[in-house]
Amino acid sequence: MEQAYFSSEVAKSLGVGASTLRKYSSALEAAGYRFDRGINNSRVFYQKDIITVQRLLKLIQEQNLPLETAIELAMKTEPDTHIEQKQAEQPKAESNELSERIARLEEQQETLIQVNKELVKELAQYQRWMKEKLEHQEIEIRDRLLLNSLQPPPIKREPPKYRLPSLFSIFRGKKNEATFN
Repeated sequence: MEQAYFSSEVAKSLGVGASTLRKYSSALEAAGYRFDRGINNSRVFYQKDIITVQRLLKLIQEQNLPLETAIELAMKTEPDTHIEQKQAEQPKAESNELSERIARLEEQQETLIQVNKELVKELAQYQRWMKEKLEHQEIEIRDRLLLNSLQPPPIKREPPKYRLPSLFSIFRGKKNEATFN
């Protein structure tokens, strides 16, 4: 089902005033063009009607044609509206494509958010583990230092002094003794 537009929407999209749109629509109807009517007998514009009015505006503004001539040309080229409708449908297809792509990107974003949350949890667990490991190592170092401080210091012993008779004293008959440390 084709979407219908009211004159205020069409005027805004074409960049003209509502009274200008009414003037050109009345001129088209006087020349035999038929617009559907809605509530309160107001005109309802479909895509083909918008294209016809748009074509009329271009002929008047860009080519400076009189209103009657522009209406004849705009109505004669009406069968080409199928081509223009296809061109109008092309953006719809592109917008559908974009909508699907946006949906896929949003799904990927949600997945990345979940992965990020899991990584943050794992990081927090790793940090807790590292903190416990450091505390355990600090306790071990403290215990070693305490044990070392509780042990008595080693006793320093002097090497024994030996007294040997010197060779000279044996030969000389003297009893001189040499000391070796």
